[in-house]
Amino acid sequence: MPRKQTGKRLLYFLIIVSLFSFFLITLVAFFPPEIQDNFRWRKQSTGSLFILICLLGMISVFFPRQCSMIFHDDEKITSSGVSDHEKEGFQRSSKILGVVLTHGHHPECQGFYHHEFRLGKKTFCIACMGLFFGAVLAIFGAFSYFFFEWLVGTDGLFLIVFGITGVALCLLQYTFFDVHSRLIRFSLNTLFVFGMLLIIAGIDCIVQSSSLNFFLVGLFVFWLLTRILLSKNKHEEVCQTCKLDCKLKK
Repeated sequence: MPRKQTGKRLLYFLIIVSLFSFFLITLVAFFPPEIQDNFRWRKQSTGSLFILICLLGMISVFFPRQCSMIFHDDEKITSSGVSDHEKEGFQRSSKILGVVLTHGHHPECQGFYHHEFRLGKKTFCIACMGLFFGAVLAIFGAFSYFFFEWLVGTDGLFLIVFGITGVALCLLQYTFFDVHSRLIRFSLNTLFVFGMLLIIAGIDCIVQSSSLNFFLVGLFVFWLLTRILLSKNKHEEVCQTCKLDCKLKK
């Protein structure tokens, strides 16, 4: 079976599993099982694990090439012509305390014009910055809920529905529609991470199960990996339909 066809089937599988997980979470929210536990540190342990995942995600935002090597077997795609564009005067990375942080990693062509924005001579990936900002909001929210009892008394169903909607829209943008608005692209990726906080906070309010909370954190990682692969596939489609001649197509 050709690798391309296998990759497409994998994406379809990931999408189906993700959609089924949304349905499963909604089902648990409306018909909560009686599996409440008496683990004293349920909230603290869940919050700590969730915050750790967010911190790791924030760090990975600035190392897109190293992280994407897990999913790319072709270095041409991950390089994205960064060095050539830096020679043209666009700064796509910054060095802080001797560590090189990459904040722009898309080629400068029409197909990717809505994937990045510029501040001065620096370019920034809109999606990555959205994920970063969403993680910051999620960390503050996690501290507030899991450690300081914020959102107590809030309708857990509302949090879950809103959170699932945010996560689903971010994933579906790579499948059913292509977002050209930079603001919407940024917002969807922000909601992707913040929606996870709303989901786990809502489920914790309703079910109060540490095992279910840990399962959700694992599911969040699965969604993140799904999003990365969907984004990779979308980038490849843009390059395949592009009529320009560049080194990414060689």
